[in-house]
Amino acid sequence: MNDAEKRKSKRFPVLYHLIKPVLIRSQESKAGISSPAIMANLSAGGMALLTFSPLPVGKNILISFDLKDLKIDNVKSRVVRVENKEGSYILGVQFLNLKKEIADVINKLADDFDSCETRILLG
Repeated sequence: MNDAEKRKSKRFPVLYHLIKPVLIRSQESKAGISSPAIMANLSAGGMALLTFSPLPVGKNILISFDLKDLKIDNVKSRVVRVENKEGSYILGVQFLNLKKEIADVINKLADDFDSCETRILLG
């Protein structure tokens, strides 16, 4: 079974036309030490991030970012995959406590992206 079949939510690329920064903070850190990352794709179940600092699989983190119609602040998440890309890293992150109304907005964004891609392919 490939990754696309295991996902419960549609995933869409965010680097498609823009680069969106994401702030990663350790859940255990009270000092607020954070690390920047770039969002590569997003779904209601999680996201892929590009970063220059690897995190261990299983690490609990807090994710914050701001898109035009969507703001996420300190969402509890877990690193589920780390892939070394010659000095940078792709992190697969699973959301642990995303509110339903935010998940609904992300699912709508994914549906809209699919519709646009279909229209482009059909000319």
